[in-house]
Amino acid sequence: MPTEALPTDLDRELQPRGSLAVLRPVMSPLELDGYLTGIVVTPQPAPILPSTWMMRLWSEDHPIFDDEAQIKATLGTLIRHYNALSTAIDRSVNRLEVDGTVTYRPLFLAGNEQPTYDSVRTWVRGFWKAMTLAPATWSSLAEDERTQILIRPFVALVDLELHAPDDSANADAILEKDAALIPRMILVLRKLARLRQASPAPRPAHRNKIGRNDPCPCGSGRKYKRCCAALDLSTVINRGI
Repeated sequence: MPTEALPTDLDRELQPRGSLAVLRPVMSPLELDGYLTGIVVTPQPAPILPSTWMMRLWSEDHPIFDDEAQIKATLGTLIRHYNALSTAIDRSVNRLEVDGTVTYRPLFLAGNEQPTYDSVRTWVRGFWKAMTLAPATWSSLAEDERTQILIRPFVALVDLELHAPDDSANADAILEKDAALIPRMILVLRKLARLRQASPAPRPAHRNKIGRNDPCPCGSGRKYKRCCAALDLSTVINRGI
């Protein structure tokens, strides 16, 4: 089954002579791919601005550039990878809508072998850093029973890193199950992001029960019955969008 081609030269770009060499102390290729993926699929009406997510790359340690040319090369490479990743994910979302096929593969699934625990954990660590840029958005998904399933694999893998089970076989089982879910969850999150960004609207006041003709609480601007109420997540996850 053909898969979407994602940026695979991050390792080369992060080498001492690469355009992203200044990032080497803070992010590996796997972590950077996870981070950029999280930026792309954050499901909120307004995308996270490059000026915001680029600064988060270095946390509190500001990068030291040799000159203006290095600044331009670094930022240009980051934007190029971001755009390529966004395009590849969108194409895979479109394919999922047509026949339910998941062609997207995160960088930890770039090869044909089973991903290692360390590679998945590193990728998810980058994704988690992107989630910290929109805490309200991700918290709302976690608090809503209809959307909790979308972030469950990421949360499970973070919990596994913080509280590694004594039974290695159990850890491997958790890894295999959640890592296999991530590609499809990424596509569903991107679909949700596109819905919200297509018709941005203020989030309505909290109500205990949402009427079918009320504005959807996801912020898409559509009626609830034509938005999240019609989005059967179990169908999305198992068959496609």
